Amino acid sequence: MDLSQAHILVTGGAGFIGSHLTDRLIESGAKVRILDNLLTGDRQNLNPKAEFIEGDIRDQATVEKALDGIDVVYHLAAQINPAKAVEDPMFDFDINVKGTLVLLLAAVEKKIQKFVMASTNLYGNADVPEMKESFPTLATRGTLLSPYAAAKASAETYLKVANDELGLPTVRCRFTNVFGPRQLTKSESGVIAIFTKLALQNKDLKIFGDGQQTRDFVFISDLVSGLIAAGQSEEANGGVYNLGIGVETSIAHLAERIRDLCKADIKIEFAGERAADFRRIKPDLTLSKQILGYEPKVSLDEGLALYIDWYRETMLPKILAS
Repeated sequence: MDLSQAHILVTGGAGFIGSHLTDRLIESGAKVRILDNLLTGDRQNLNPKAEFIEGDIRDQATVEKALDGIDVVYHLAAQINPAKAVEDPMFDFDINVKGTLVLLLAAVEKKIQKFVMASTNLYGNADVPEMKESFPTLATRGTLLSPYAAAKASAETYLKVANDELGLPTVRCRFTNVFGPRQLTKSESGVIAIFTKLALQNKDLKIFGDGQQTRDFVFISDLVSGLIAAGQSEEANGGVYNLGIGVETSIAHLAERIRDLCKADIKIEFAGERAADFRRIKPDLTLSKQILGYEPKVSLDEGLALYIDWYRETMLPKILAS
């Protein structure tokens, strides 16, 4: 599918990831409409060339209006904070499952040509070298550690039914830890945003657990390239794909790199482990590379330098002035 000629709805398009995707789609020539309730999104992220509807994916009438004349849906609107999901599982379910189903069924009714959804790491603490999309998360102890992961898994099953039985081509993209410009601590749960904000203010960094837990940090430009490929590829329809960088990084190492890049004279402290916090992740990117042609290009250090520069120039003056 040629997205440059398409009319595209991006839910969550005022958020960190959604706004970057919107920008790239518009640069390619696509006509983009954004649906966002601004619960965590920011008006400042809105591309002026995109049509904007302020509304909620859980509202049927709003969703039907947003889908009028649309060819492709990128569904990025979500409750993304795993800690919040533990505190209030019903709130998480309402947005991530009910909201997705409202949007999905309306897309089936409107005969949308493609539906791409942002999912997450469902693999938990599975004891395997690399996490493949085919891993049986529902049958394995140690997976789906949080209500957030359970909600995303549920939403994924509805996309599979829509693809296999209801005639709507869908693609499920499982993100690892995404970071880059526009990611903020006020609305995102990203550890890089949290550490950077503290380090640039010369405040000590706190790690939950022993710091040896690992994550896969992918820069926003690489993730967007994967999402674009998922929307374009007909072969991708019906599938699920990992989008990350394929490199394990410990939280302790991450804290040290951010401290050093920020040139901060601060301590790194340790606290008790958090609930629903998985131990390690290394996604297998084989399928994404074969089917989507996905090739992440930005290393962790390169991405960190870009993000820290952006935060120092854009956000730090506002923080210091407040």
